[in-house]
Amino acid sequence: MGWSIPDKGEGVNDAQSVVFQEYMDVLIEGMSGRNCVLSGCTVTGGAGMTPTVAKGAVLSAGVLFAIASATVTIATADATYPRIDLIVITSAGAKAVRAGTAAANPKPPARTTDDVVIAAIYVPANATTILTTHSTDLRIMRGRVTLKATTTPVTFNNNSTIQTYFTVTLPSGLFLAGQQLRCTCGGSWLTNTSGLSVLTLTIAYGGTTLFADATTTPTASAVRGGWYLDFILNAQSNTAQQTAGIFTTQAAVTAGRVAPTTGTAGMLEAIPAAAVANAPVVTAFRGSAAVDSDAADRTLTVQWTMSVANANSEMTMDFGIAELL
Repeated sequence: MGWSIPDKGEGVNDAQSVVFQEYMDVLIEGMSGRNCVLSGCTVTGGAGMTPTVAKGAVLSAGVLFAIASATVTIATADATYPRIDLIVITSAGAKAVRAGTAAANPKPPARTTDDVVIAAIYVPANATTILTTHSTDLRIMRGRVTLKATTTPVTFNNNSTIQTYFTVTLPSGLFLAGQQLRCTCGGSWLTNTSGLSVLTLTIAYGGTTLFADATTTPTASAVRGGWYLDFILNAQSNTAQQTAGIFTTQAAVTAGRVAPTTGTAGMLEAIPAAAVANAPVVTAFRGSAAVDSDAADRTLTVQWTMSVANANSEMTMDFGIAELL
């Protein structure tokens, strides 16, 4: 559920029901989407002073981090007074404890810049065990959020091997049943070669190809064409994904159409080169995969392959965005 302050009398001590300024700052910062939890990271107590942080995913300063399940250590309790510690994920994606100051009426410590706070731990005087009831859940759970955005151009030419233009790694346990991700990217291409280059688009998730298709043989031209890709990746279950989207291109190509090697519907429907050079072509496509998103981190990639290695056969991606819906 995330951020939830217990009512007076519900926790092990009424200090847990106080809404401190630090808690409100965590809430506001998390709602902005800069420092928030995307999945998991629940804190549970147990034997000793080492509560467990569950696996999950967070954004710290807008950067996506996968969090592995592990324990953290709460420092020795004060002999006289209680204190409040914060369990956080740092701006480097590491689990850490920010220790408070013991006092008759303790308050939480200040956070370090871009800490993602996941729990406040009430540490009674002389405590030797941290239970789940000592933990106040301060996770700010976000839904729609940008996981990755790049405006730095990615360009490949003079090669004939598959190249990755956009990639985003989804932490284990994040992209589960009911989740959806939108990916958009675009740029330009050039096929001004004597040995004409066929261009192949490949979309893969977790190493499994969702969709792959090639253009017909393009007409050699010194004029660049533009392209734009927009698709949704849908998690029907933890182990079943589908994608559907639209590919738009602007280029002069010869007549004809090539069936996709993976997925449904062709990618680039050819247009008569002489009659409507640089005219736009829009094609819908669909694909599927069966990848267990809860077993390991999984990577979504957008790749292009040029069939001819030539300096004048070039593919450029100007931007790429991945959004969790």
